Amino acid sequence: MNRLITKLNSVLPISLEEQNLIENNINLETINKGEIYSERGKICQKLGFVLDGVFKVVRTNSNDDEFIQYFTTEGHFAVDIDSFTNKTPSKEYIKALTRCSVLTITDNSFKLFEDKIVNFSKIISLIKEQALLEKYNLKSEMFVDDALTKYNKLLQRHPSIIQRIPQNQIASFLGITQYTLSRIRAKK
Repeated sequence: MNRLITKLNSVLPISLEEQNLIENNINLETINKGEIYSERGKICQKLGFVLDGVFKVVRTNSNDDEFIQYFTTEGHFAVDIDSFTNKTPSKEYIKALTRCSVLTITDNSFKLFEDKIVNFSKIISLIKEQALLEKYNLKSEMFVDDALTKYNKLLQRHPSIIQRIPQNQIASFLGITQYTLSRIRAKK
């Protein structure tokens, strides 16, 4: 709970009363490996602050081929922000790659926080802005970087992820074959 409060306070301050409101209106959930946290085709009704674990955010094409958009780890939010904000069916799904502990904020709690917490909307707006920039930079790099550079940047951003999730997931995210990934790792 404290990590979420610390995250929010690092953007803009929230009072002790507001912190208590948050603590009383969020749920600690355990999501088992392989479980879906947010479903494709449904309106996203919650957002989760990841305390422990790794999620993958996936889009699929018309052939149901998976494309991993990014991984979400500790200290970040697991949410389809477009679906959650605009109340439209999600174009992606979020799946646990490890056992995950998540502080879940439901749509109703989110609305309550917007009404009762002075800086909440501004905090969320700034967090969204930062996440959007991170995702934009990540997507740009995926188009121009070679396999080795992509792998090194993944290690830099998420150093522990390599030991926590299967190689096929890493290769899929990087847009390379498992064979290429094995060759890169062998050179390290």
